[in-house]
Amino acid sequence: MIQKFPAQTAALAVALGLMTVTGVRADPVDDAVARFMDAGHIPGVAVAVVDSGRIVRLQGYGQANLEWPSAVTPDTPFQTASASKIFAGVVLMRLVEQGVLSLDDPITLYFEGAPESWSRITVRHLAGHVSGLAEVRGLPSDANAQAVAAEAMKLPLAYEPGAESRYGLTDFVVMTAIMEKASGLSYPDLLQREVSTPLGLTHTGFTLLREDGRVRAADVMPGRARVYGWRDGVQRDEEFLYPVNTYAAGGLYSSARDIATLMAALETGRLLTPESFALLTTPARLNDGRDGAFGVGWTFDRYGGLATVGHTGGPALADVMFIPSRGLTVIALTNQRRFYPLLSHVIADLTLPPTPVAPVIADSRPDLTVALLRMLAAAANGVVDPTVFTDQARDGAAAFYKDFGQAMLTAVGPIEGMDLLSERALDDGLTRRLYRVRFQRRTIDFVVRADGAGRFAEIRPLSGDDI
Repeated sequence: MIQKFPAQTAALAVALGLMTVTGVRADPVDDAVARFMDAGHIPGVAVAVVDSGRIVRLQGYGQANLEWPSAVTPDTPFQTASASKIFAGVVLMRLVEQGVLSLDDPITLYFEGAPESWSRITVRHLAGHVSGLAEVRGLPSDANAQAVAAEAMKLPLAYEPGAESRYGLTDFVVMTAIMEKASGLSYPDLLQREVSTPLGLTHTGFTLLREDGRVRAADVMPGRARVYGWRDGVQRDEEFLYPVNTYAAGGLYSSARDIATLMAALETGRLLTPESFALLTTPARLNDGRDGAFGVGWTFDRYGGLATVGHTGGPALADVMFIPSRGLTVIALTNQRRFYPLLSHVIADLTLPPTPVAPVIADSRPDLTVALLRMLAAAANGVVDPTVFTDQARDGAAAFYKDFGQAMLTAVGPIEGMDLLSERALDDGLTRRLYRVRFQRRTIDFVVRADGAGRFAEIRPLSGDDI
């Protein structure tokens, strides 16, 4: 029998977490976290804030495990998913500083029999997701990084190296194969040697979860948070199997304290030189001179008019946002897989100055606005009508708003208002609009593209400041 954990139980867990950790009345960060834990059905959260290289906040809330009492602490290891790439970028730059490899090495140096097309790909291309490598699929979960690289050699390039940013897994698996070959160590051992041991990180590592026939086996990691997915009013254990070849890209467990320690060390030059840290926090340059979306494993965005760098994973099991111009890092870890990365922005808003409010413009297509309002309200209740989307957007949009999109809309609460901020015609016959949608617990800007018939080609939360 599956035991249900209703919203009232989640709220109690939040309250207990606050009482256990703080012992005092909740402050604005506590209040914000509690609101989203309750609305998003999140059993446990850990938060850290680093200001100018100094850790100024470490906090745990709620429960790491719903099967027995286990309060979250700043040392609770959480699954970081794709935020593991933050650590991988650091490991790579440590090897570069030691002269073990170079970012400008053509990857053919490391693979005998590699195709000629690989000679145009460098290690830097892999780290910045601009390599052109096609995605390798279908290999067993126990295939090592070298095996994935061998399979990738058989595939034609998906695009010219350096021509575009295209987030992909194979880039990091091939990069892992290079780091392992150049160092003579497995990636988990490299991470231990280059990051965990120098910084004294004691709650960071891999469980080495693997399939052995009909059995899944893993190493014991004391106190780690289980991962849950809230579906149909029930919390379900939803641990994902990360193949060992993907460990540079996903699967790392770490704690709020350990990630904060890493970020503080990077800012103060205790682990990498300032030049190496700059490569992590500077976008890769594409062939046409444009900035890509990634540096050395780290992603780039803008928030509140400020450039940000870091990574999310899961999509919200881990959210690390560093604002270089402010020297501010916000780290939010959760054990709810069906959530959206909102907490880092919510917490940052309590420190950053208010963002200037864009003026509202007259709405020439109120019918389109009404259709958007109806679509978002229905999706919050788990209902997505695929006919409101164009044929090209239907599958992707419907899948998003039936899963993570619905979780986001549930967490932010009912819509209280909607304003049109900009509108322009696009070359492909679509109209691009930017809306500011005021929800009960959060205001979010949405990019919307629609055709002349009022069907949506895109409805997504705004990333960056592309007004």
